[in-house]
Amino acid sequence: MSRVRIVVFALAALALPALASAQDARFLVPPAADAKPPKAREVPQFREELRKLVEGLAQYAEARDPRFIVVGRNPLGLMATSGWEMQRLALVDPKAEDRDPVPDTAPGAPFRRILRDLDAVALDDLNCPKPAPKPEDPPLTSAQIKAEAARAAQIAAIRARGTPILSLDRCDRPRAELARKGRADKALSVAAIGAPDAPKRLPAERPPYENAEGVATLADARNAYWLRSPRAYGSKADWLAAAAKSNADLLIVDAFYSADQPLTKAEVAALKYKFMGPRRLVLAEIDLTAARDDRHYWKREWRIGETPILREPLRDHSNGALANYWLQEWKDILGAYFVGLMDLGFDGVLLDGLGAADRLEYEVILE
Repeated sequence: MSRVRIVVFALAALALPALASAQDARFLVPPAADAKPPKAREVPQFREELRKLVEGLAQYAEARDPRFIVVGRNPLGLMATSGWEMQRLALVDPKAEDRDPVPDTAPGAPFRRILRDLDAVALDDLNCPKPAPKPEDPPLTSAQIKAEAARAAQIAAIRARGTPILSLDRCDRPRAELARKGRADKALSVAAIGAPDAPKRLPAERPPYENAEGVATLADARNAYWLRSPRAYGSKADWLAAAAKSNADLLIVDAFYSADQPLTKAEVAALKYKFMGPRRLVLAEIDLTAARDDRHYWKREWRIGETPILREPLRDHSNGALANYWLQEWKDILGAYFVGLMDLGFDGVLLDGLGAADRLEYEVILE
């Protein structure tokens, strides 16, 4: 491990709350297809555990620096009570079925809890046009129609509360077109650079709605780039030089060029200024549920299926594994990582991996 990483990412640890841990080891790996359904009381509350992770990090950031920005990527699943959660509750407490359900938008319920902790909500491809249906496509089921309506209602409720919305646009459309739609719909278009099917490098042309003013809040930003894959550049220096030449109001970046080349405090400070000079915002990505082998915390001896915090490979991450994020060992890693990002001087974070509970609830069938 390089000395830089030790200094940057091991300064302090954030004590995330230890949740109930009565679950046995069989929930640390995906169940076999013929496995007997587990007792509901023994199963982790996957969605609630993730909500508490978000809350713990957001509360730490608020106490340390009220100006620190916390953005949640695709948090809508955490903002609603799932059918799996209701089934688990009914199995643990049969009397729950006799009580009127509490609306998700009620005080203390998921929608208000999560939105309280987020300064903005980022949604994938919100400004992108929906693919035209093909003749061979089956008609939407009633469940799919209901889910789409629920999603639209959530987005409308977020808008009504005045929470900024970012659209992480990965579609192959002109940036100016996406920026215009975002401006009209009040969903800032964040051009994804390095995502699958997206450009691998920052564009040479000026960003849409180029802004000569300094940017202090998300509401001030008129354009943004999400630099997903710095390895598209031949070196860390090339990557930083390309970012420095941009006049974007907002940059979302990876804090690592590679496992042994994290950004330094001076490099983060330099990124905070547009090429033309005024201040901009720089956020760092942090995945709450994926352990990656190109990160400072990864140990060479870790193996999926043998190391408790590593659950299974991630289909969309060749270098990542789904973490058993309710384990204290993972919380300790995550807390130290989060503190390290704040120590580096980032203006905020993009919290990723918030959809992991959907996969886990699908895998674990309750008895």
